[in-house]
Parts: sequence; structure tokens; C-alpha cells
Amino acid sequence: MKMEKHRSGYDSVESSIDRTPHAIVFRSQRWNRYSFLALLASLEARQGTDHTPILWLNARTKAEAVNALHKWLHTYDRLLVLYSFMTPQWPETVQEVRDLQHLRKSGCLTLAAGGPHPSASPRSVLHAGFDVVCRGDGEPIFPELIRQWAQKACLNFLPGLYLDTPFGVVFTGHPLKASLEDVPALPVAHGMFGPIEISRGCPYGCRYCQTPRLKGRTIRHRSLTAIFHAVEAMVEAGRMDLRFITPNALAYGSPDGRHPNVKALKELLSGLRHRVSSAGRIFFGTFPSEVRPEWVQPQLMELVVRYADNRQIVMGAQSGDPHMLQRMHRGHSVEDVRKACAVAGSFGLRPVVDFILGLPEETEEQMSRSVDFMEELAEKGARIHAHTFMPLPGSPWAARKPEPIPDTIQSRMERLISQGKLFGQWKAQAQWSRQPHR
Repeated sequence: MKMEKHRSGYDSVESSIDRTPHAIVFRSQRWNRYSFLALLASLEARQGTDHTPILWLNARTKAEAVNALHKWLHTYDRLLVLYSFMTPQWPETVQEVRDLQHLRKSGCLTLAAGGPHPSASPRSVLHAGFDVVCRGDGEPIFPELIRQWAQKACLNFLPGLYLDTPFGVVFTGHPLKASLEDVPALPVAHGMFGPIEISRGCPYGCRYCQTPRLKGRTIRHRSLTAIFHAVEAMVEAGRMDLRFITPNALAYGSPDGRHPNVKALKELLSGLRHRVSSAGRIFFGTFPSEVRPEWVQPQLMELVVRYADNRQIVMGAQSGDPHMLQRMHRGHSVEDVRKACAVAGSFGLRPVVDFILGLPEETEEQMSRSVDFMEELAEKGARIHAHTFMPLPGSPWAARKPEPIPDTIQSRMERLISQGKLFGQWKAQAQWSRQPHR
């Protein structure tokens, strides 16, 4: 694959380039800046014969995006435009896609979508104007999808796709699961870096969450060899800050995702430290990953503080009400969270604790218990990350409505904000949840 260089807003194509039959466009936005790295890495794994140009569309507005695509179509006969997004970005994505329908109908533009929302609600995404939706892991089929599209071949035989055809929606069969060993951790041959995905899948069954349903309940780990290869490439390129993607950072190497593998975790962290030495920084158990509270144990925290550089650790409490924790199938107790914060604090790590309010059928009394717990933890040094429940397609609570957050609860949360003890997009999420766009 040949990538065009980044230019202001979007990548420009030099006028000296002869007209080319086709190109791939990654629609890059602030919320998906890591999403396309795995797809690009899958192309590297199959590199050799394909020279399809790759363009990066970094436009900030839909008008800029439309103008960029119009410009590129003076150079390329056809463009395959790739989107990846989560449910909160769906309304904005729909608006942009509607403005591209005249190009789509002309046959010069093919719109393909992947990521959490398209995987969970493929038919609605096709109905909004996409041609192709990839459900689940994209790496197993992405290189072949590019090849077939470039040759104008039929896509019906590639598993895991929803297709908009003249005969209606076609589902090509259940998607393949990606082996993290078959795809490089990062597309280093393209000189692109980001957080390294070390594990995929989650054995827990939180009812508000898409992850187990989209990525599976069997946890998959990337090998130390593959992780270290990516790290060595980053160090060689001068990228010395390491971050990781995983539902539970402390579960690396665990066969079942429910019991820690201390040996594997130590081998990972010590190997990372050896490769970046004192010149680099390792951020483990922080954004874009987190840890589960019952996993915050002294022997694991000892490894984190010995080898990593972060001085905070992100964990999900989600509620301070015992009954609500049971209803959402969290798999831990309020006391587990309390102990986790105490253990983290004893190792000099500041807990950053996630909470969700407005859960289905959550009463004001239950919300009050959550805020009581927020205040208790904040008083002891924790920082609270607040969310409002958003129904996510593919989750067990996809059809459930969020409960309004009473003014009395909001006032207490705003007091924590004024004290620098609480942050988050909970107000924007509450507004989003009330909109009739799901």
C-alpha cells in the first residue's frame, strides 16, 4: 500500500500524479485515531502485490470532508471511504454520509463502516447510506475486502459483512475471530504508532457494555514477542511513551480473564522497561485502558509501581449501590472498590474511579448512594470520572431508557467538580441519551 503524506486538514494529491483507478480513504477523526491502526497492520501482514494508494481524510467538518473527496475524485476514478465510530458519534456521522449520497449513487464512492456501533447495528448503518458494514474483527478480511473491491469483484463470499445490494441487505455469514498473532501489533512499516492492543475480549457480562458481545467473552492475548517487536520499532522511531489497549490491563496472560497471571504480567512489564529504559515512560492501567477493582491486589500493584511510570490507575466502580451492581452484572461489590482504592493509594497510585448514573430503573435513592460513595472516595484522594447511562446497540440494555438525574444529585456532582474531584462528559451524555436517534 502507498500512503499519501499528511497535509493541512486532509492529505493533498500532487497534480503531477497520473489519474489512478482507485484509492482507499481512512476517515480519521478525533474519536477513532487508533481504530485504523489494526486494519493498516493487517495490510502489512499481506503486503507484497497490492499498491492501492491510502489517503487520510482528517477534515474537522463535514463540509471539509466533502470538498476533499471531490478534489480527490479529480485524480482517482473510485474511492473506498472507511469509517469507524462508536454510538455517540453516530448522529454526526449520519449527517456527513447524507452529504455524500450523490457521489455514492454515481458509483465513484463506496462507503464502508466498522467499529462498535456498525457491528452492533449493521442494518441501520446501511439504511443511513453505507454500502458495506464489517461486523466484529476487521483484520481477518480487510486485505481481501480491499482486493475484491479494487477488482470490482463480488463481496458476498467474504464472511462478516452486511452489504447493501439492489436485492436488499445481504449478510455474508458470521465474522472470523482475529488471531492477534497473525497481525502485527502496529503498522510499523507505515511509520504509524499508537497504543498497543495487548488483549481483546472480556469474560464479564456487564449489561450496559458492548465489548463481550462484539469481541467475545474469551480473552485473547498478543504474545510478548509481538508486543516487544512493536515497542522496539517505536523506540527506534523515537516514540518513547507506551500506552495499551485492553479491557483489563491486569488480566494480561490470564487464561480465563478472571484470575491474574502474575508471571506473565511481570514478564510483560519488565520486558517493556528493559526496552525503553529510563528514557521512556510506561503508562499501564490508564487511558485508553483500565483495570477491574477486584484485580487491584498488592502483588499486582507492586509490579505496576516498579516498572510503570503512571501515578494513577483507572478502575470501574459504576455504582455505589449494591443492588444496582448486581442488576448490571458487574461481578464485584462496593467493598471491592473501597479496598481497591485503599490498596492503590498505599502504593502511591491515585485511583480514578468510573461511575455511571441514570441507569435503567435506577432510583434517586440509589443514585444518592453512588454520590455518597463518590464523596467518600474523593475525600480519601480518588478522582471521580462520571458518566450518564447511554443505551448501546448490542448490549443487553440496548433498549432500556436512561433515568433522568435529579437536580439534587446534579448539584452534589457539580460541587465535586468545583473542588476538582470529579470530571467527565456526563451532562453531554445525558443530553445525547434523550435524543431520538438510536
